[in-house]
Amino acid sequence: MKRVTPVLLASLITVGFSCSPFSYAQTIKTLNVSQIRPTQPAIGDDEVNYKVAKLQSDHKALFDEFCEDIGAKGVKTFDSQSSLAQPTSFSCLAAPGTDAEDVKSAVIAPDHHIYLTDGHHTVSTFRALANNQDFPFVVRITNDFSHLASMDRFWSTMQQQHLTWLEDPQGKPVAPAQLPQQVGLQAMQNDPYRSIVYFLRGIAYDKPDQAPPFLEFYLGSWLRSQQPVNTQQLSTKAGYMAYLQQAAARLVAAQGSQHSTDKADSPTLSQLGQRQTVNEKKLNKLAEPGGKLSLLFKE
Repeated sequence: MKRVTPVLLASLITVGFSCSPFSYAQTIKTLNVSQIRPTQPAIGDDEVNYKVAKLQSDHKALFDEFCEDIGAKGVKTFDSQSSLAQPTSFSCLAAPGTDAEDVKSAVIAPDHHIYLTDGHHTVSTFRALANNQDFPFVVRITNDFSHLASMDRFWSTMQQQHLTWLEDPQGKPVAPAQLPQQVGLQAMQNDPYRSIVYFLRGIAYDKPDQAPPFLEFYLGSWLRSQQPVNTQQLSTKAGYMAYLQQAAARLVAAQGSQHSTDKADSPTLSQLGQRQTVNEKKLNKLAEPGGKLSLLFKE
């Protein structure tokens, strides 16, 4: 695609936002992606790897998604040499944060670091597509907790407000000090159930408009207790598909009033969007040419 002379992303990133007259609750902030800290220990590697496979061969889709995720509407110019790690090599249709509701949310802690509260898989995908090179990223600060007396108070507040998930892929508690220092495939643990739940969206559950926080992790916890996965089974497309078929059938057949974990205050399956029947058409599409599993396994 021929490049013209637009306002480039690098210059957009440096204008005006740091001098916003609004509170941090309304601030769009730019920082290097390596500086963003996670609020959960794990992501679903297969979800990220599928998205990487989908975008790495479609430059327009890649830069469109990146520009949209920084609130800049979409891509304006790019070419075959453009890279996320070279912000001047492409441009967006608008300034970052123009569509603030599209920007991933984050908070400021007493240690003055930025902690991501939404978009761990998105950030991880872009980092993988940039070969883990650094690049500027935009977040929307929803809470400035820098005034809190300590990091212990910060994490207590984060838990009270459902802004952090402190369990590992085995369901064991994780201390905040054990969280990774960066967001990305290389830094975070792999939770296979988190990917499984992603692939089952619209098949065995429909995400509610007012979804409980960490819906996918709750459903993953339920699957871990009801249908433990053999990771070897997920190493082939056929095995993965067989597990998803079994998991979908088990989820829709369960009592909707069943809690997702052994804690009485955890959301029920109904509250998490459990479907009454499996969407067989969407399920079968996963393994068809161009489907999510086909892309994941590069078939």
